[in-house]
Amino acid sequence: MRKQKINLWTLGVLFGSILAYTGWTGFGTQTFLMGKTGEVSGKVIEVFPNKKVQNYSRRIKYVYSVGNNYYVDFAKLGTEDERQEIGNELKLIYSIKKPEKNKVAQLSSSYDNSVGKKYYSAKENGYVELRLINGIFKYKEFAEGGKRIHDFVGAYKIINDSIKFENYVFETDIEDKNRPELFVFSADNTRRLVDLNTKRTFKRF
Repeated sequence: MRKQKINLWTLGVLFGSILAYTGWTGFGTQTFLMGKTGEVSGKVIEVFPNKKVQNYSRRIKYVYSVGNNYYVDFAKLGTEDERQEIGNELKLIYSIKKPEKNKVAQLSSSYDNSVGKKYYSAKENGYVELRLINGIFKYKEFAEGGKRIHDFVGAYKIINDSIKFENYVFETDIEDKNRPELFVFSADNTRRLVDLNTKRTFKRF
């Protein structure tokens, strides 16, 4: 009876070791559950808790692209993970067969806040808000009464006097022509931006 218990314990240790080894060695190239994998960079586009979402669990929302498609996901931060901010890059392992399946391999901490700069533009029966945060933009259009009718997110680059936008368009998104593409700084005031498509002026507050 004692010998049988010892054998069961030995088998348990052996099985656990195999699982641990498989999980460790498979993380880079051939994970146990994800199949064949690849590596890609992503960016943090939201951090929690924030002013709108108050909770005790630290989380991030991030985006990454595979091929011509964008994917978005969430990750819970551990107690030893550094504080994250919008715009931080991260390394991800994703399933080649199903790119929406992924896991965070490495975090970075390039930025120290997610405040950014805010610009507003008034329109008939509403307004538009543009936030520029560490290379990530958030473009929200509101109707009268504060009802949100458009909510876009993506990356931006400042080139000389222009801001070029790269929109993150997901499969579930409805095609919309109101997405920002190219803004320029006003010649007489650097706190003003002009949308070249709509000719709408945005003021920084």
